[in-house]
Amino acid sequence: MTAHKTRRIGTLGLLAFAGTLALAPMALAQMKGNFAVADANHDGRVTFPEFDAYAMQMLANANGPLAQRFKAMTPQQQQSILQKRFAKRDQGNKGYLDQNDWNAP
Repeated sequence: MTAHKTRRIGTLGLLAFAGTLALAPMALAQMKGNFAVADANHDGRVTFPEFDAYAMQMLANANGPLAQRFKAMTPQQQQSILQKRFAKRDQGNKGYLDQNDWNAP
C-alpha cells in the first residue's frame, strides 16, 4: 500500500471516528455525567471552560475504546469534538448549559 493511500485511510478513519464520538449514545452517556460536578462555580450554568475541564477529567479516567481513541487525538482535534458536543447541547445558543440542556436526550 502506498503512503498516500495509508494517509488517506488514516484521515478517513479519523473522520469516521470523530463522527462516531460526536453522535454515539454511549459516548453521550459517558460525557453526560453529573451537572453539579461540572458546574465548578455552582452558578447553575456550565460554561464551555467548565464543560471542557469536566469532560477532559472524565475522559482521562476512562479506559474504554472511545476514550482511548479520543486520547490518541491531537489537542486541537479533542477541542473540536468537545466544542461540537457543547454546541449541540446548548439549546438556544446561550453560551452555557443549564440543567435542562444537560438532561436533554
